Amino acid sequence: MTVVIFDGPDKCGKTEMANELSKRSGIPYFKNKSEWDAFNSDPNYFQNALKYGDTFFYSFLRDTGTSVILDRSYPSEWVYSLVFERDRDIDMLRKIDTMAADIGTKIVVPYRTSYNGITDDVHDIDSDHLKKLCDAYSEFLQWTKCECLRLCVDSE
Repeated sequence: MTVVIFDGPDKCGKTEMANELSKRSGIPYFKNKSEWDAFNSDPNYFQNALKYGDTFFYSFLRDTGTSVILDRSYPSEWVYSLVFERDRDIDMLRKIDTMAADIGTKIVVPYRTSYNGITDDVHDIDSDHLKKLCDAYSEFLQWTKCECLRLCVDSE
């Protein structure tokens, strides 16, 4: 079983890297596109996804030995809830992180050394928030039990 999460600030190439790894390895790629609609409209979506969706999903991966390459997962909730000051369930995040670590999940976090002039039009996130997200991902990497790779994409 191989489980790889590509997670990090917007505009760092997560989707392209995850798709390319999927193509080269033959491991299925998955992105939950429902998050796009919920980002600005339903902050409870993410806590419900953790509590109900992620516990189910990581149990499924463990019990079936299914391999997957994920374009975002629970690290986003850890980081975005911190930066955007949403309620977060740190106990549930720890539970999911432990489940992910127990199945050998690897987390790849691409980042830039500067976000000047970069914005995410989809979620209306400016360069200052992208920098804060990047810093929060650095904190997450110290918190998680999963093996991680931080990948600078300045030279793309």
